[in-house]
Amino acid sequence: MTTSRQGIDSILRIAWKTVSRKMFRNIVLAVAVALLVSLLVFALLFNRAVNDDIEAASRKLGADIVLVPADAMHKAEEFILESKKKEFYMDQEVFASVAALPEIKEATFHIYLETLDSGCCGIIASQVIAYDPATDFVVSPWFRDNPPPLKEGEVYVGSYVYEYLGLIDTTILFNHEVRVVGHLHETGTGMDNGVFMRIADLDKITESLSGKYRPGNISIIFLKVKEGVAVEDAARTIQFLHPNIGIMTRGSIGADVRNTLRDMMKIFSITIVISCALAVLLAWSTFTALANERRREVGILRAIGAHRSHIMKMFLSEAAIISLLGGIIGILIGNYLIHYLAGNFDLLSKLGAYASISLLNVIFSIAAMLAGMAVCLAGAAIPIIRLARLEPLLP
Repeated sequence: MTTSRQGIDSILRIAWKTVSRKMFRNIVLAVAVALLVSLLVFALLFNRAVNDDIEAASRKLGADIVLVPADAMHKAEEFILESKKKEFYMDQEVFASVAALPEIKEATFHIYLETLDSGCCGIIASQVIAYDPATDFVVSPWFRDNPPPLKEGEVYVGSYVYEYLGLIDTTILFNHEVRVVGHLHETGTGMDNGVFMRIADLDKITESLSGKYRPGNISIIFLKVKEGVAVEDAARTIQFLHPNIGIMTRGSIGADVRNTLRDMMKIFSITIVISCALAVLLAWSTFTALANERRREVGILRAIGAHRSHIMKMFLSEAAIISLLGGIIGILIGNYLIHYLAGNFDLLSKLGAYASISLLNVIFSIAAMLAGMAVCLAGAAIPIIRLARLEPLLP
């Protein structure tokens, strides 16, 4: 065991000395590996960050099925995923009919109201959401510090709105003074930008300030199905009853974003394949030149008793050292891009997605480095094998 370890240490020392002798040429190959690894790391973490954010947002709603007007599905997704203010309505009779279905365990609805365009002059541009505390299961799980039940003239606010208000506990909403009595934890959904009022207080908003909203309208319905009921079956039943209603399930929320992400990943894949081909060619050309330069050295080593396996280990160690350096640099570059520069990507900034430091992300980074090293070693293998087959120099 000790002899074997000493032999490996000796090979690695020789390989490092050889690599450092031709530093500039080897740096070029290391940079190529670094660029490939950084691209792999960025693509993997980018894909995971977006998918995780969509999945988290859909889970945080607490609903198995979400119903909206058919022409407002895109608007609803923009509010849920991107916190964009939206206003859309459907007849409240839809809620009464679906809530009575035997497949449904719980049902609640929200009404979205405009703010700035409706005369709200004391609060930031937030989504005013009227909801029914008696049936709610979407908002209440996110309450911070168990706030008191809402009374007339009182509201809850989302985490972003709370940060904006600071210590202010009264503000103006629809030309009425309201008192902020509680706020929500950060949800990562549009609720962070929400101001939550009771549906019972809607009759106090004048028609001139209520925008497009009219009594009897609702915006969005949240449904939980009973245990043992397939979500898809319940969705089909609802679609049969209301063919003009848009239906989203947990798996379908963010479908447009997922499709965009798939297209982006196709572009990433093509770029990665091209980068792999270039890295292979560069490794092949680098070690072909190295083989031509060191034929005499290899011949002498063979003449004094070195086996072909010794030659291959020595030169593959050089390739491994170069690719390892490039891989480490690539991991650093890839993580820098996803953590500090990805905010400039419209998709990530809208979703609020980011790649956190986690065990899975570390695994992705290491996997990308190993893939980059494998590409480099594959490119170097052919000239190294050919070099190892040289016959010993005759005296």
